[in-house]
Amino acid sequence: MRLLFSNFTGCILLLLIVMLTGCGDTTSAPATTVTAAFESGSIGKAVKTSATEWELTVADDNNNSTLPALWRSWWYVRMDNAATGTPTTITLKNSGWFSYYLPIYSYDQKTWHRFDEAEVTQNQERELVVRKQFAQATVWLARFYPYTFSDLETYLRSIAGNRFLEIQIPGYSQNGRPLYLLKLTDPDSPVAAKKRIFIHARTHPAETSPSFLLEGLIGSLLSGSSDAAALLATTEFFIFPMHNVDGVIAGNYRSTPKSENLEVMWYLDAANPLNLRADVPQEVAIVQQYAKKLMTDNGPPVLIALNLHASNSEPDIRTFFFPHFGSTAQGYTASQASLWDKQLRFIDLLAARYGAELLEPAPENGGAGFANNPFPETWWWVNFQDQVMAMTIEMTYGRAGFAPRWITPDDTRQLGRALLSAIGDYCSGAVAAKAVRKSAAGRLLYPDWYPPYAADELKF
Repeated sequence: MRLLFSNFTGCILLLLIVMLTGCGDTTSAPATTVTAAFESGSIGKAVKTSATEWELTVADDNNNSTLPALWRSWWYVRMDNAATGTPTTITLKNSGWFSYYLPIYSYDQKTWHRFDEAEVTQNQERELVVRKQFAQATVWLARFYPYTFSDLETYLRSIAGNRFLEIQIPGYSQNGRPLYLLKLTDPDSPVAAKKRIFIHARTHPAETSPSFLLEGLIGSLLSGSSDAAALLATTEFFIFPMHNVDGVIAGNYRSTPKSENLEVMWYLDAANPLNLRADVPQEVAIVQQYAKKLMTDNGPPVLIALNLHASNSEPDIRTFFFPHFGSTAQGYTASQASLWDKQLRFIDLLAARYGAELLEPAPENGGAGFANNPFPETWWWVNFQDQVMAMTIEMTYGRAGFAPRWITPDDTRQLGRALLSAIGDYCSGAVAAKAVRKSAAGRLLYPDWYPPYAADELKF
């Protein structure tokens, strides 16, 4: 009897141990989830179609279905409890862009990796299909390298206190966030002898490349080199690093949380085009009023005004510009041709510093259509003609001239350093040899197509 009782007691104890420790537990692992509920995150529907397959629907800005389909581009999500023992398949649906590209992923939101081309295909509907076995259960995935408002503030803290830098807040966004203005110059050098450079970026929130460019440009300017010291002594830089702060935080591609495209809302005051209409968004008013102050405060006028963007395009499109007008032989006035010549000289100077093979060929004729639209360059032209060399520069997200590899933030920072050198060259009156910027179609995997003629590019 004692033996039987002992055996029975042992069985009961064994059963309790199994129940408490989960030995033999057949319940499933925690469910995989997808969220975009974080800064700059964005996605529409996230549908799990099998144990390791997902369909992610690219969202309209602000879920506003009346916006152009071409604006459906930016997506940025976090996947939790992702399978690590088998590949996960993700299909990107509803994108307004159909060119092939390689998204990125990260396990910590700090170090980002491009997917391999073998891991990214397009199906018959030209939807992007990603198939990857992740190394960790939590992974962030995005269209391109994110650069959030928090990233900007972290960067500003890292350079604050430099004697050549003054961080201002000339105004606030519609949601009450600061619009930072960076003034960079040698405060001990006489102002009267200086030239002024005006730059603004991130009007379109998901165009993150300009932020990396500015890190390269500012880092070079604050590097302590002799070239930087000479430029700081003779130049004042005024930089708005993030124009559409609210849109960046909301995870929009092109607009504010009110679905406003700030790029085309520089509405001139009919009575005095030096001013804008009272109904423009306050983000536009803040940037324009600062520019106006620089042109009317009895200090040196602005010599260069650069509008920084990034363009959705086919993978092999390189960085390009939107120069305006053309030559007198093409029927343009002397002042129009003068601006055209200045813009082409600047592009040549950048090509000499960055590499002509990394820039798209300039168009034969920039056209005058922009002057009838409410762009920033329109305000500069109407009021100051060829006195200010105002132009948009567009970075791209793909191989961008670096084929076979794809562009990285460090490549764009290097573009910023080259751009700073080109600005210095331009201010000194330098002229570069005419760069031979030929089409690279013969050596590229993807078709070569000049983006200004795309439906979303309106400045030709």
